[in-house]
Amino acid sequence: MIDLHIKSRLSTGEMSVFRLLETVNASNISYFSIADKNHCLAYKLFDLEDYPKLITGVSINTYYKGMPLDIIGYDVDVELINEWYDKTYPQEKIEWIERDRARQIVRMLRSKSYEVEEECSRYDKLGSTSKEIFARLIDKYPDFVYKNERDFRLYGLNNPDSEYYVNQTAYLPNIDVVINLIKVAGGKSFLAHPFEYRSDVGKLLEMVLDKDIDGVEVYHASISVLNSLTLIEFCENTNKLASIGSGFTGDNQLIPLGVYLDEESLKKDCFSWIFNR
Repeated sequence: MIDLHIKSRLSTGEMSVFRLLETVNASNISYFSIADKNHCLAYKLFDLEDYPKLITGVSINTYYKGMPLDIIGYDVDVELINEWYDKTYPQEKIEWIERDRARQIVRMLRSKSYEVEEECSRYDKLGSTSKEIFARLIDKYPDFVYKNERDFRLYGLNNPDSEYYVNQTAYLPNIDVVINLIKVAGGKSFLAHPFEYRSDVGKLLEMVLDKDIDGVEVYHASISVLNSLTLIEFCENTNKLASIGSGFTGDNQLIPLGVYLDEESLKKDCFSWIFNR
C-alpha cells in the first residue's frame, strides 16, 4: 500500500508524529508522506534517513478564483518550506487570521438568523475558530443544513457558489506563489483531491494545465474509483504525474491508512516518479 497524504497533530491530524510513524511501521505501507498543512515541522522531529521510502511532503492552502484549495508539494526541501512558514505565519499573524475569520463567519451566520457567539476560546491554530463556531452552531441548531464541520467548511464557507460562502482569500497565499515555492524547494506540485471541492472538476484540471502544476492526486478517500480512473486518464493524456493518498488523520476517523493499487496500475508512467527515486 501507498499513502502520500497523511496528517499529524501538528496540523489537522489527531496523532502525534511519533504515534503516526509507529502506525505506519506497523502497517503494510511502503511509500508514504506526512503532508501537514502549510509546513514541514513534523520532519524536524526524526531522522529522515531512518525512513528510506518516505517522500517529504507539504499541503499548502491557497486559492483559485476565490475558492480555497490545497496544493501538495512532494520531494520538497523541508527546511526551506519551514522558513517560508515561519515568515508567512508567525503566531501573531495566525491569531489575527483566526480572530478575523471568526468575525466574518459569525457575521455571515447572523445575516441568516443564526445567532452564535463571536468570541472563541482559542486562536492559536489555523482553522480552530471555524471548528469551534460550527460546534456551537450545530448544538444550537441541530437541523442546520451541514451536519459536520468538514462539509460546512468545504461546501459552505469555501464554496463561492454557496449562500454560506465567506471570502477568505486575504488569509491565503496566491496560488502562483505556492507553485513557485514548491518549485524553488526542489519539489513537485500536485492538485489535492480535485473532487472534494464541490466545484467544476473540468475547470480545475484546466487550471492544472494553465498553471503548469506537475500532477494530480488521483486516489483519495473523498472520491470514487470511477473518478480516480478519470483522473488517471487525464494524467496519462496530458503527461502529468499522479499521486496516491488517503487523507488519513487518525484512528478515530472513518478514513483508513493506506491506499491499495494493483501492480498493473502502478506500472503506468504517471506513477513512476514514486518509485524512481
